[in-house]
Amino acid sequence: MPGRFFWCELMTTNIERSAAFFASLLDADILRPDDGSPVLFVARKNTESILFALLAVEAAPNVRSHWIGYLTVPDLDRALELTRERGGDIHVLPESEEDARTSGEPRFAVITDPQGAVINIHENVPTSVPETLPGLGEVAWYELLTSERYSSGAFYQELVGWEIGPAHERPEEGVAHALFQDGRVFGFLRDLPAGSPVPPHWAFFLRVPDLEAAIANVRALGGFMYEDPALVDGGRRVIMLDPTGAPVTLWAAL
Repeated sequence: MPGRFFWCELMTTNIERSAAFFASLLDADILRPDDGSPVLFVARKNTESILFALLAVEAAPNVRSHWIGYLTVPDLDRALELTRERGGDIHVLPESEEDARTSGEPRFAVITDPQGAVINIHENVPTSVPETLPGLGEVAWYELLTSERYSSGAFYQELVGWEIGPAHERPEEGVAHALFQDGRVFGFLRDLPAGSPVPPHWAFFLRVPDLEAAIANVRALGGFMYEDPALVDGGRRVIMLDPTGAPVTLWAAL
């Protein structure tokens, strides 16, 4: 189904530290590929049910730990045209349709949207609307923190057909718009906080059983508060930073 995020990864400047952090925070296991690939998987305790991946990136002055989400689009080539037309950037080009048929893998590309948020876009990936609340450790809420709400909203509306709700003021957070797909709200598009140390980005909120306990755990593990807890549709969420500087975005049901 176009317009759904189906996977996310943390690109981290210290993969072992990130692995230890999330294993403790989520009471999860860390799975290591047998082939020695530079990727680790965070999985539910005592299972091989993977929640998300950790990939190592080299630390540099302009490189910090960050998340990237995988979004389905109806037409990859049109999505790339739209990205160029609206002033976004393309960082990884897709393989040809012939090569994709040979490999049997979906075509994808990595882009930054016109305001600079990075996403990985895929076509022909089967997804479905979850009928139940996401499990613990799974993504339960999405937010795009951006420097220009109306341009961002118009881009994603044309890219995947999301409905963008009207602007509404949120205490201490600026202005937000609800994001809808098939009549269901799944997140916010909102102002990037003034003076933010990170550029526009997507935030993927992991479900935890108890938000206050999770906040205390993040602090005990060396993280710190970025934005205070707040109510959103169906729950409360918080944005913190982990010891590598990556956003730690958590959500708990009401």
